[in-house]
Amino acid sequence: MGRRWSFSVIVTRRALIMFSVAVLAGAAVFLGPSLARQIQRSLYGVKPGVMLADFPVGGLLEHELYDVIASLSEDLYVEARNAAWDWQANQVQGEQVGQVVDVKATVQELLRAAPNSRVDYVMVQILPSITSKHFQVFRRGPETDPAMALMVNVDWGDEFIEPMLEVFQRYGVSATWFLTGRWAKRAPELARKISEAGHEIGNHGGWHGMPSEMGREEVRQFITDGENVLIEVTGQKPALFAPPGGDHNRQAVAVAAELGYKTVLWTIDTVDWQRPAPTTIIDRVVGRASNGALVLMHPTQPTLEALPIILDQLIQKGYRLVTVGELLAD
Repeated sequence: MGRRWSFSVIVTRRALIMFSVAVLAGAAVFLGPSLARQIQRSLYGVKPGVMLADFPVGGLLEHELYDVIASLSEDLYVEARNAAWDWQANQVQGEQVGQVVDVKATVQELLRAAPNSRVDYVMVQILPSITSKHFQVFRRGPETDPAMALMVNVDWGDEFIEPMLEVFQRYGVSATWFLTGRWAKRAPELARKISEAGHEIGNHGGWHGMPSEMGREEVRQFITDGENVLIEVTGQKPALFAPPGGDHNRQAVAVAAELGYKTVLWTIDTVDWQRPAPTTIIDRVVGRASNGALVLMHPTQPTLEALPIILDQLIQKGYRLVTVGELLAD
């Protein structure tokens, strides 16, 4: 009997793609395509000898490139990963920036490429929504730019809110209003007016509680209760969390970060809840003004009286008055 031989071949996806590309390109040359097809490839196809990284793509038409690149780019995809808190190690696990091939842009680069040239993939970064910075407490913004932000914490003081909004509008200034969920539920029309006036909405918690005295799940509930009401009432999803009284601990900041929040305190405290004279509030703010300062205030009568002078003097000093979100933007 004659000896039978058997062979096994390992075919990788990469090899299959290269083979397919070769067949597509070679077919146009060696298998006698119509003259019209040859002209089409000559006019609209990739120039001869062009390489996509280390893959030959010369002669391919646009629709063929989309199929080839879609397959090749799978190995280049990197998923973005958010930063997270390691509750056992009690530390932050850093984020990972992802990437994906921009297929359309890569196709256009190939179609423009000169003969015998090499083209790299056009990559697009995918940024994580939660970074290591979310796990720190923000007491001020960058000091490199003459900008400041005014933040108004609200759990009471309804009668002063509309007049304060009028002052902000007169000066063309947008502030960040940190509202408790219980207040927004009690005064939804006022909460909507704040949002509709172009101000940023921040989360002041579901109620005026102390996060440092809560367990992890209670902190989570405290923040999400406020968030749910604010979204329903104002249409804005807050990205900033100002704990009542500035009360916080590492657990509260970590829980807020995992929910996508930056925890914000302040640089300058007006202490206006004690109802000092308007001149005292003015001196505290204007006298301590600095690049990146976060100014804490509440809706009170002396704050309302001081606000026009504060805005006027800060603007005269050359400060841009922006929202907290703008000031802390990455």
